[in-house]
Amino acid sequence: MLGRIVILLAALSVLLSAHAGAQAPPKVPFKVGMREAVYKDELEPAGIRTQVWYPTQLAPEPWNMYGIYEINARKDAAPVPGRRPLVVISHGSFGEPFGMHDLAEYLAARGYIVATLRHPRDNNEDSSGTHSDLQLVGRSRHVARVIDGVLADPVFGALVDRDKIGMIGFSAGGFTALTVLGAEPDFKRLTEYCQTNRDDGVACSGGLEGKVRIERPDWKQTPDARVKAAVIMAPGWGFMFSRKTLQTVTKPVLIYRAASDSAIRHPFSEEWIAENLGRKPEYQVVPGEHLIFLAACDYGVVADICRDGPGIDRRAIHAEISAGVLDFFERSLR
Repeated sequence: MLGRIVILLAALSVLLSAHAGAQAPPKVPFKVGMREAVYKDELEPAGIRTQVWYPTQLAPEPWNMYGIYEINARKDAAPVPGRRPLVVISHGSFGEPFGMHDLAEYLAARGYIVATLRHPRDNNEDSSGTHSDLQLVGRSRHVARVIDGVLADPVFGALVDRDKIGMIGFSAGGFTALTVLGAEPDFKRLTEYCQTNRDDGVACSGGLEGKVRIERPDWKQTPDARVKAAVIMAPGWGFMFSRKTLQTVTKPVLIYRAASDSAIRHPFSEEWIAENLGRKPEYQVVPGEHLIFLAACDYGVVADICRDGPGIDRRAIHAEISAGVLDFFERSLR
């Protein structure tokens, strides 16, 4: 009899534990702080405006950004001590530092320092360099200078584990990540591509219009060996990279493709990159259009960046992406 009671109590304990586990989500270790900085770039007189997201113990003081996003962070909060990985996020053409704020917040709440930069002359306030070498060459240098800046920052420099630096790039930011990892684009390949894809509205019949405008022929790409792994989301213009140059990239890469992407023509970017990298990348396809990788809008705005097709749950997709990105960096930056 006593044995039966013990067995029943053990079974009840297991059931209660399982129920409690199902009801209580995993505890997030930290709150999120955010501080704005301007980091020096010898070729950009105004510097590089950057939002730095980081772990703090202080409760967030949310604010409305652009009438679109709610930012769940606390400005200028004291950071939690300890050495932490650094991840730099590179936005797409005409983009800005808050478009992937949810991913930055997710990583910061789990112990990462995240720098989201505003690429000079290729952002929502100044696009004078978009579709030129100021964009397609200058961006890799911007990333290097932001890493320099964070490592020298009096607040964050001592908190970064310099052996654990990663990068995330969306669209033109994905192109940027490949150049940071050492791939060298060949702009002549754009002309060749457009000979058979003239209706490509981003690369050929619009956007780049089949040619990269050269304003600074003296500029060179700035690969950065400090970046140990990269996540590239809907990378732009993958066809500009030859098989030979992609073979030189041997660091861990996670690629995301949007299944219904009308801006990045499949299979000429993500697929081409995945098939030719020197190290086989991880590859995920998510539902939705090109802008699915931007944070969900919080205030019901009907702008294009907020719209998704029927049945597309951007928040649910981002929950999966954020968890996948964290898992990738936890494995790749260890």
